[in-house]
Amino acid sequence: MVSQAGSVASSLNDLRGQIALRFGPLPLLGRFFAAAERVADELGIRLTIEQDFEALLAFNATQQESWYPLTPMYDPRLNRLTAENAFWISGRDSRGDIVATQCARFYDWTGTHFKAEFESLRLAYAAPEAARLPAERAVCEAPSSVGITGPVVFSGAGWYRPDYRGKGLSGLLPRISRALALTRWNTDFTYSFVEPKLVEKGVAARYGYTRVEAGVEWLNSFRGSCAFCLVWMPRDQLLADLQDWLALVEKKAADTA
Repeated sequence: MVSQAGSVASSLNDLRGQIALRFGPLPLLGRFFAAAERVADELGIRLTIEQDFEALLAFNATQQESWYPLTPMYDPRLNRLTAENAFWISGRDSRGDIVATQCARFYDWTGTHFKAEFESLRLAYAAPEAARLPAERAVCEAPSSVGITGPVVFSGAGWYRPDYRGKGLSGLLPRISRALALTRWNTDFTYSFVEPKLVEKGVAARYGYTRVEAGVEWLNSFRGSCAFCLVWMPRDQLLADLQDWLALVEKKAADTA
């Protein structure tokens, strides 16, 4: 449920207390999650892992001035979302109000790939033919889309309350989402959508993505007709990015000690 203060009710455990390290290089991931929690603490934000997508949907509806409607793959009315295939991260201020979110959705695309799943709209809907909007269709011409296959995660629905933008959260929450998906589901690829104008402003780079391709169109969708860039990274780049981020954070901590 959403409180009058705008926060989603949940058990507020520490971030690391909610994470079971299972797959991946565990020492690196342990260091990363510890550092990520320290950075959030310095910003006055408490991070938690959430599973209640009904609550997220309700919260999203209260923030339409600064947030698009929730992307269909995270909508519990359109998909069965459980701990086996999805989570979302909340960042709360000292009052307990949500000031940031980031979602992850896992897919096992063994024997298929991004292009096929997106163009069929199976990426978005459990039952595309029943759920799709009138004239809704998806087109993908990004060359690398057929190589995004196997266990993958879509990291998206990032939102930052306007007064918390520019504080570094767009470089923090997507990395936590990718790292948690890796250790929970042993993912080979992470991908997302970023609008071309935001790529030009460096948003994809702040998220940590360097592989960017245009050619993704979602027509007559929940947001009307939109063009996106496909951004993605394989597992080895994900881990290298975490190491680089850690090196910067640890150097900054050493310099200010």
